[in-house]
Amino acid sequence: RYNPALRNKITAIMFNPFLKYQGLEFFGTIESAKGNRAGLDERTAKQFAGELIYRFGNDENYYIGGRYNKVDSEEESGDDIEISRFQLGAGWFMTKNILLKAEYVSQKYDGFSSGAFEDGKFDGFMVETVISF
Repeated sequence: RYNPALRNKITAIMFNPFLKYQGLEFFGTIESAKGNRAGLDERTAKQFAGELIYRFGNDENYYIGGRYNKVDSEEESGDDIEISRFQLGAGWFMTKNILLKAEYVSQKYDGFSSGAFEDGKFDGFMVETVISF
């Protein structure tokens, strides 16, 4: 999770394409926000994301897919930072409201000079169950 701390005079634009052909789905995000915090120079934060999944099974209750997300932003400190995340996964909708999924995740934080994200990265597998109401 990243907050670019743009609070004053914000201009933002976002585009979210969604395309589906049979069991193949693409969802994307292109986002740009420009603004500042009182008394500081204007900065820009951008996000690009794409997810491609293939749903299969009688009710399309299984899927495999991949996701990529990149954040490119200017920090108040002047640092140009980049956060990137890549995921490959598969899932099973056990019911309409319960999902079981397994994913490989690789996430990197670059350009931070200090703080919680400095030299941050994560590589590993995760198994997750999600229940929605």
